Amino acid sequence: MPATFRRALFQVHLWTGLTLGIVLAVLGLSGSILVYDTEILAFGQKPAPQASQGDFVMPLDALMAAARERAPGKRAQATLTLPEQAGAAAVVRFQGPRGGPGARGTDVFVDPATAAVLDVRPAPSSALLAFMHQLHGNLLIGGREGRQVVGWLGVAMLVLGTTGLFLWWPKRGQWRLGFIVRRNARGYRLYRELHGAVGIWAFVVFMIVSFTGAAIVFPETVRSTVTLGNAAPAASPGFSLRTGPRVTPVAGEKPLGLDGAVALVQRAYPGVPVRAVSAPARPDQATRVTLGSPNAGVVSTAFIDPWQKKIVYVRNPPGAPALDNFMALQRPVHDGSTWGPVWRALVFISGLLPALFVTTGIVMWIKKRRARRIVSAPKVLEGVEA
Repeated sequence: MPATFRRALFQVHLWTGLTLGIVLAVLGLSGSILVYDTEILAFGQKPAPQASQGDFVMPLDALMAAARERAPGKRAQATLTLPEQAGAAAVVRFQGPRGGPGARGTDVFVDPATAAVLDVRPAPSSALLAFMHQLHGNLLIGGREGRQVVGWLGVAMLVLGTTGLFLWWPKRGQWRLGFIVRRNARGYRLYRELHGAVGIWAFVVFMIVSFTGAAIVFPETVRSTVTLGNAAPAASPGFSLRTGPRVTPVAGEKPLGLDGAVALVQRAYPGVPVRAVSAPARPDQATRVTLGSPNAGVVSTAFIDPWQKKIVYVRNPPGAPALDNFMALQRPVHDGSTWGPVWRALVFISGLLPALFVTTGIVMWIKKRRARRIVSAPKVLEGVEA
C-alpha cells in the first residue's frame, strides 16, 4: 500500500474515531442492552402460568372475549399472542392510554384449550429500556432528524471498519501477529495489538451490524445500491404502519372476527404459522395478523378490513422477491432476533466494541503525542556553556 494512501486512511480513521467515538460508544452500548430487552423485562417478574397440555386451541374470538371480561380496559386495542409450545398460555395484551394512568397496559393469560383466564397482571415495562430505545433510535433528538443522525453514525462505523481493515493489514510474513495480543506487550504496543486483534476477529459481525443499522434508516439508498440503481422503490402502504389503515364500517354488516381474519390470511399464505392477532379498538380500525415462526428471519403483518372481509396490505409478505426479503431482514439481523442465540450473543458483543475501540484509540493517540513531545523537546547539552 502506498505510504501516502496509508497516511490518508489513517487520518480518516483517526479523526472519525476521535470526533465521533464517544457517541458511537453510547450508541453501541445502548444497542447491546436492547439485544436482551425481553430478558430484562422478564427479570423480577413471576413466571407465566401453565396452561392445559395438548394441541387443541379454542376459537380465537372466544379467547379474546374471555380476556376482555377480565381486563380493566375492555375497549382498548388488544393483541392476542398464541403460545409457542404445548402447555403455554396465550397472552392478550391490552394497550394502556399513552402517558396516562395504566399506560403500561394489562396482560391477561388465557388457557388456549379451555379459554379459562389464568392470570391478570400489569404488562411489564422498564423506564430504562424506554430510554435506551430513544437513545439508540434517535439519540434523544425528536423527529426524522434524530433517526438520520443515527443512520449516518452507522455509515461512520462502516468507514471506521473499512479503513481499520486496511490499516491492520499485516506485512508479509507477519500475519499471525495481526490476530493476537502478545503476552509481553506493554504500553502503546499493548493497546495497538488489542485494538487490531479485537477488530479483525470481530470485523465481519461489526460490519454486518453497522450496515444493517444504516440500512434501517436509509432503505431506499440500500435498495438502489445493491441493485446498481435498477430497483424500483418499495411500495408504500399509504398509511402509518403503527396505526394501520382506516376502514369504513358497513351498516347492518357484521365485521369479520379474529378467526375469520386468520382463515383469510392462511388461505392466502398456506403453511405460514400465525404468531399473533390484533383486534381493533374502534370500528374504523383494521385487524392485524402477524405471521412467521418465532425464530423466523422475516415477520409478516397482514392488515384486514373486517367489513369488506379482504386483505388490505401485507408488510413483508411471505414469498416476496429476494430483494424485499433482504431488506426485511435488516432489522432482525441488526437486533439479533434472527439466526439463533449465537448470532444474538455476537450482536450483543459487537455493541461493546465501539467503547473498546475508542478507549484504546484515544490512549494510543495520547501516548503517541506524548512521545513526539519528548522527542522534539530541546536537549540541554552538558558541558556546553550558553
